[in-house]
Amino acid sequence: MFHSVSANRRKRWYSLLTIGQKKMLVLAGVFIALLFAGVAVMVVYTCRALQYDVSRVSSGCGVSLLYDAQNRPVADLSGSESEYVPWNQFPKHLVDAFVAREDESFFEHGGVVYSSVVRSLVKNLLSMSYEQGASTITMQLTRHVFELGGKTLDRKLLEAMLAQRIERHVDKQTIFAQYLNRIYFGQNCYGIGAAARHYFGKPVSDLDLVESATLAGLVRAPSLCNPRRSMDNAMGVKKETLARMLELEMITPKQHDTALSAPIHLAPIEKTARVNSSYAAMWAGMELEAIRADLGDNTRGLSVVSNLNLDIQQYLEQATERALCAVEKAGAFPAEWGELLGEEAEAQSKYFATVKRPAGLKVRGNDNDFTGVLQACVLVVDTRRNKKGNVLGVVGGRSVYDGIDRWQHSVKPGRAMAPLLFCCACLPGGDEFHIVARDTEVTGLRLGYEVVRSFFDSLHLGISLPPRERERDLYNGLYSMKLLDMARLLFDVQNQGRDYKLNIVQTVWSNGQKALYSYEPEKASEYICRQSAVAVSRLSPFVYSEGVPLFMNETLPQNHGQWSMVCNERGVTVFVWMGFDDIKSASAASPELRRLMSRASLNLAREVHARARAILRAEKVEKPASLKPQS
Repeated sequence: MFHSVSANRRKRWYSLLTIGQKKMLVLAGVFIALLFAGVAVMVVYTCRALQYDVSRVSSGCGVSLLYDAQNRPVADLSGSESEYVPWNQFPKHLVDAFVAREDESFFEHGGVVYSSVVRSLVKNLLSMSYEQGASTITMQLTRHVFELGGKTLDRKLLEAMLAQRIERHVDKQTIFAQYLNRIYFGQNCYGIGAAARHYFGKPVSDLDLVESATLAGLVRAPSLCNPRRSMDNAMGVKKETLARMLELEMITPKQHDTALSAPIHLAPIEKTARVNSSYAAMWAGMELEAIRADLGDNTRGLSVVSNLNLDIQQYLEQATERALCAVEKAGAFPAEWGELLGEEAEAQSKYFATVKRPAGLKVRGNDNDFTGVLQACVLVVDTRRNKKGNVLGVVGGRSVYDGIDRWQHSVKPGRAMAPLLFCCACLPGGDEFHIVARDTEVTGLRLGYEVVRSFFDSLHLGISLPPRERERDLYNGLYSMKLLDMARLLFDVQNQGRDYKLNIVQTVWSNGQKALYSYEPEKASEYICRQSAVAVSRLSPFVYSEGVPLFMNETLPQNHGQWSMVCNERGVTVFVWMGFDDIKSASAASPELRRLMSRASLNLAREVHARARAILRAEKVEKPASLKPQS
């Protein structure tokens, strides 16, 4: 009886509630549970945020450094554009443009706009993807200063808590200035100072409304929307930024209309070229641009570990200048060549001393004017097992201060590209026996234009080949090709036709010693038929004899300079180009100077090759390139 009464009492108590009241109780319970969960999450992430040192926000942006394979500093990757631009140098319309585009309530919120976070969360849940970030400028700065991982809810919550901590300890002006000095603007420009100079050739304080709106618009897609790559995209983001500024009453309708119709005037690229500290830094910068998507937001203060060998790099820079001086000046025959040439040394030294140089030959002076002087570029590539294609050293001209990498220049290769034609002739299969003659024209005519053209097209060289009516130009190498492509193709021929990427960057470490990128070489595919490449690798114009490194030394047609190559298996390959930027100059056309360049170019290639091999043999312990650089 007692149990029956107790059960009835509980039933009568619960039955007093209506269905609506019961639902309200359930909802209240869910709300309280969610509230407690939310509080717990905030406590957890607040505690995690306390572990970060917010003073790093105000400590500057950091300098990126390039290291060699043994973690020795090689060069500063920040160049002359790494200075910090303070708040008081920002024009009002520049600040307004970024606030309108990125965070309209920046000067009012405390680091996080919760309504935007909720809206973003709902949209992402509905789409089951990460479509919207709801990041304030402070939250974006947080990502640049601290390493918080990828696009996850965990990172977003931690980012929000850190942003609030930053807002409590750092003033708005410093936050904004640090943000603009850290973000990426495309074209290898990090920070507003580099962007203003690169695109418009002026300091930040002189930027006008059009330029400010353009820079504010491109930061969401810097590689696609920068005006040097796509003016149409840049005009589009400028229009969007101006419309947003007008909507927020930051500019008047007249200012909007004037700026909208105004073109984007870019400064000439030669006047804004970034000054690199070395050609190695220039090459590393180009590779970093290509892998920028892998680096995320932590793009300042990087440590870039490369495949370079500092000893080889320093030696070839000095050897290149000695070789050029030997061509320019009668009494500058290098002693290093005397040791290299043996019995030939005396004859060559006399030849270099007695040959008459052109009267108008310009030699390098003490200033930074390198126009019209003799130039050379040198590339040292590893051919050892499991290291093939690693760039050990590079020089792209007389001085890095002219901002020109001559490996990107196009020349007519002439007979230097004969091995490609011969590879076509040696392709297996078919009913006829093809021939390889010393005369490339004879070989090409025997093969036929369609066969040769089809083979060249299969290599995806990205060059304009002569049409059928000029087929002899195709066989004789009278088409334009980049020097770097020449080096890569000849390297592949000498390495069984496999396609090797000539790369410098191995590992990229963030300022907080986190690996952002690591080069993982794929197994080199067969780019040129192996059977053909092996057959051609010892044929002319390659010069080969047992016990002596294989070499090539070709004078390029139409005053395009001198090309030399020295290589051996499981050692190094050295490529050298020597010539003039202006092929129409009297110096470039001088027969005497061409003969001097022929000897100097090959001597330089042999000297660097011998020295590089000696340096590699002397290395007793090789440190892997993935090691963190030493502080």
